[in-house]
Amino acid sequence: MKNINAIIPLLVATTLLATASCSKDQFDKESYNEIVGYQFMVDNADPEHDWCLTKNDTITISAESAIRSVQVLTSDPYVSRTAEIAAESVVFGGSVALTYTVPLTMQTIYVEAFDASGNDLGYVSVNYGTKTLALSTAVLTKPGNIRTTSYQTFTYLYESTFPVPDDFDYNDMVLRISKYHPELGNLFVLDLKVTLQACGADELYAAALQLVDIKYDDIESVEIVGNTPMDADYPMQRLYTNDKVWTRGRHGEAVINLFECAQWAMGKTKDELGDIEVIHYNTSHTESEGRSAIAASVTATYRITFKESDVAHSLTFDRIDPFILRTGSNGGVWEVHTYAHKFDSTLKDVNSSAYDNHVSWALVIPKSDFRYPLEGMSICNYNEETDETFGPYMGFSKWMQDHTTNLDWYQTLNYSQLVY
Repeated sequence: MKNINAIIPLLVATTLLATASCSKDQFDKESYNEIVGYQFMVDNADPEHDWCLTKNDTITISAESAIRSVQVLTSDPYVSRTAEIAAESVVFGGSVALTYTVPLTMQTIYVEAFDASGNDLGYVSVNYGTKTLALSTAVLTKPGNIRTTSYQTFTYLYESTFPVPDDFDYNDMVLRISKYHPELGNLFVLDLKVTLQACGADELYAAALQLVDIKYDDIESVEIVGNTPMDADYPMQRLYTNDKVWTRGRHGEAVINLFECAQWAMGKTKDELGDIEVIHYNTSHTESEGRSAIAASVTATYRITFKESDVAHSLTFDRIDPFILRTGSNGGVWEVHTYAHKFDSTLKDVNSSAYDNHVSWALVIPKSDFRYPLEGMSICNYNEETDETFGPYMGFSKWMQDHTTNLDWYQTLNYSQLVY
């Protein structure tokens, strides 16, 4: 991390006066962006960066009567052990439209067909962007038995300190999220499986999940499978979320309450004063009393019943926006969203639009087992003056300088000892 010593917190606090006073006259945006640019880990970052690593498309499949269901897969299921199900459906009336999300670098998708008993019939590979596909058993390839497949899972990583820049290790909150229909023939119901993998923040925070462009009134119900929330037995007064599974956002959005306190969800421990203990969970290879611990991840599956089947069936990962809620130094509440929704104020009235810059306090990685940096280790550092790059993912710096290149940087880990 770049070092500007003790002056950084003072300068940042000065620029954040606008939040406390609600006066834009006291906010120096130019100074604030200069501070963020200095503290950010990559010099000369692309000002047009959108922080997006994925793309969406829809393919309409027509199929003969022997084919009763289909899947869109991310790799050859007969060769790869990491093939993920990006979309699936029963074939209704001979055809079905599947909307899916894949990494920007993916040029080929695989469509697998099944009979009425769920037996695999084979697959065809097509170019990404193919709009229509006619399936028959005659065109399918079946070289053997399908190897392991799993539902597509994305990793969401956060810095909790927005709008203040910090170490950019992106491990203050680490979530793994997958989605699927629990009953293949019921397109009204969708499961979101959310796992809290790590919590490396120095402060307590809550989290919720916004379903982008989906209103509270579009949903019939949300329940937790097994009825056990991630923050079960939370012992304190709730400040950010309510005790309901889902709630209405400030603008009518559908919002799922994930947990009131990440530290309680992972550790469920209190300090000697009876307060929830602020410990870093799963961000260090070693444990340190009162500082860091290794803990089991925490998972909850949210079963969402939509009023219209096409709303559930077309939900893509870019419309899943988990966000942090935390209290700032001035007592106001901040929301920390993914970059595309950086300035949304979903549950709290947050005036964050003034902090407009190319920096994101969140990353969305289209990889289920992405290994995130250890505590205090920036995901990558690049110094333009010396042309030196260091960090666990060195390709990140090239992507930051040009958002059209190095789109698969997260696939190359340069220093395994620097990640969890």
